[in-house]
Amino acid sequence: MKLSVKVLLGLLLIVVMSSCSFGADLPSLTMLSTKTCPACEQMSQVINQLKTNYSGKISASKVYLEDNPDIAKQYNVRYVPTLLFKDANGKMIATEIGYKSLEQVLAVFRKAGINI
Repeated sequence: MKLSVKVLLGLLLIVVMSSCSFGADLPSLTMLSTKTCPACEQMSQVINQLKTNYSGKISASKVYLEDNPDIAKQYNVRYVPTLLFKDANGKMIATEIGYKSLEQVLAVFRKAGINI
């Protein structure tokens, strides 16, 4: 059975997303986005702030759905940006849609009992 490289990379990304929550033992925020979305570009700035100001306390990343269409199906993405909030064990604590400020992102974690 032959699988294309693209399919194999997509499957590998799914395994990584589900098993390591984008940061060893850290709460995480993953933004599912597209390369042409203006709100996603704004949200990228918040992701960068998290990486800079909360390094070692939170893991933040983005996944482009054009490159990973299986992820869109897995999380039933209808709108971008879709934000996936997970605790340090990789358990989903919230899913949000649209741009959120840094303060709003931190509030989602606090509401789940995670103080960053």
